[in-house]
Amino acid sequence: MKLVVLDMRKYSLIFLLFYVSISFSQSKNEIEERIKASEFPKVALYYFNGISDQVNYLKFYKETDGSKHSFEAKFKLNKLHYSVEFDTLGNLEDIEIVIKEKHIPKPAFKTMLNYFNTNFDKVRFIKIQKQYLNNSNRSDQQFINYVLDNPVGKNTHFEIIAEIKTNGERFLKEFTFKNTGEFEKSRPVSSSSYEHALY
Repeated sequence: MKLVVLDMRKYSLIFLLFYVSISFSQSKNEIEERIKASEFPKVALYYFNGISDQVNYLKFYKETDGSKHSFEAKFKLNKLHYSVEFDTLGNLEDIEIVIKEKHIPKPAFKTMLNYFNTNFDKVRFIKIQKQYLNNSNRSDQQFINYVLDNPVGKNTHFEIIAEIKTNGERFLKEFTFKNTGEFEKSRPVSSSSYEHALY
């Protein structure tokens, strides 16, 4: 009987370690490092040659999130804060624009609030972004220019970093919603990635 109990404990421990490692890998644990333009993927850097004199605070970053590596250009244009993310080969991943609650269409916002009210006791939005994924036939450069020229155009997703309270506990999570407001996915935000996530 003792051997059975020991075996069950051993397997329980293995399962617990596996679960923790899976949970950790799915959390937002970004490390962001400011880099020189010369360290940015050349093909992606080329896209900013034509607009570098129009934007403010153009900065380049290298991001590590677990085993994933990417590059991000951040800037301000016409009072809007943009981030444009690329993979290590310089292929566009997404474009994000920081917005406020009032900029979310009411039907979509109502759907989001319904999700939060159903699943959590309290919620406080810390950062809201419109996200654009290139699902069109446009090239990366054409798509970047399209979004810059049409910042109020229809986005594909919303990303929200929120402080939530449930069962007496508070924690940070990043939520992704479709542009209709339907919940798509979420992941915890680690304290190490919290500060730079605010911009």
